Amino acid sequence: MKTEMLSTRIDLDTKLAFTHVCDEVGLSPSQAIKLFAKAVINYGGIPFELRAKTPNSKTLEAIAELESGNGNAVADVSQLLQEVGVNKA
Repeated sequence: MKTEMLSTRIDLDTKLAFTHVCDEVGLSPSQAIKLFAKAVINYGGIPFELRAKTPNSKTLEAIAELESGNGNAVADVSQLLQEVGVNKA
C-alpha cells in the first residue's frame, strides 16, 4: 500500500512528553499517531470525549450571577473598562 506523509507542528514540551510516553509503552511517536488515526476511523470520530475546561469556582459564581439577572451588562469592551476603572491606553 502506498503511504503518505502527514506533518504537524507541536510545542517542544508536548513533543518531549509524547515521545517519553510512547517510549514507555514501546511505540515510536509515528506508530502512536498511526494507532490514533486507525482508532478514529474505527470509532467513527475522536475515540475519547472532548470538552472545554471546567470553570473554576469564581467563574462559576460569575456565571450564576449573570444567569440570575444580577450581573452587569455592557455594550462593548470600552464601557467595561470604564466601569472597572481601567483607562484605555
